[in-house]
Amino acid sequence: MSDALSPIKKAIEERLAARGGESFAVFDFDNTCIINDVGEATFAYLCGHELLRDRTLLGEKDESDGYHERVFRTYHTLLTEKKMRAAYILCGRMFSGFSPGEAEAAALAAITEEGSRIGSKMLYDVHIERGLSPRPVVLALMVFLREKGVAIWIVSASAEPSVRAAMQHFGIKGELVGVRSVLKNKVFTSELEEPMSIMEGKAECIKKYIDNAKEPLLVAGDSMNDLPMLEMAEIQVVVDRGNELAKIAREREWFLL
Repeated sequence: MSDALSPIKKAIEERLAARGGESFAVFDFDNTCIINDVGEATFAYLCGHELLRDRTLLGEKDESDGYHERVFRTYHTLLTEKKMRAAYILCGRMFSGFSPGEAEAAALAAITEEGSRIGSKMLYDVHIERGLSPRPVVLALMVFLREKGVAIWIVSASAEPSVRAAMQHFGIKGELVGVRSVLKNKVFTSELEEPMSIMEGKAECIKKYIDNAKEPLLVAGDSMNDLPMLEMAEIQVVVDRGNELAKIAREREWFLL
């Protein structure tokens, strides 16, 4: 692990010496800080156990049997059709009707049910990943940055209660910007706050919620959804999942883990 991080640590120390003042680093969460996706795991848990409270997630109110299966299948159809923004918005609205405490409790139940053994399973005849586990090398990078006085931020396309529950569960320390539902009478609605931390919205969220004037010292991500915020950073770190982002990282000589 130390060998993998040595060149990144050297770059961090050089940049910190050059820039001076306070610095911050931004990490994507799903498949970057952890293996697999806590937002999808929570969504599958709520659909599989028929716990969704908002019966209008697909449009008109639907009280009929099979609603949870239809919501779940719609999400995966959107992914298959590469309609990523629509898919993320649907998943991000899953806590509509929950209080913040209830949402985090449901997410923790999902994390507990998932366990840490990485594999796969079927839900409503759809193949999905199973298991959630932290990436030690990424967490070690966070510790190093924190020791150097760099503030740690998580910017995730998953619903904020799911990510917060996972951060607490895995002992990951940092500030969080996730997909945020609008609260009304202390209950989440289906309306999502703008900007949403999805794709190019991640860069917007960094400017709005973290620092509008200064670029991140370091950004870490794993997919093309993270490219806009990676391009903001002085140091780019990519978790190599053999995808298009990893190809770009090699072409641009970014750090690969």
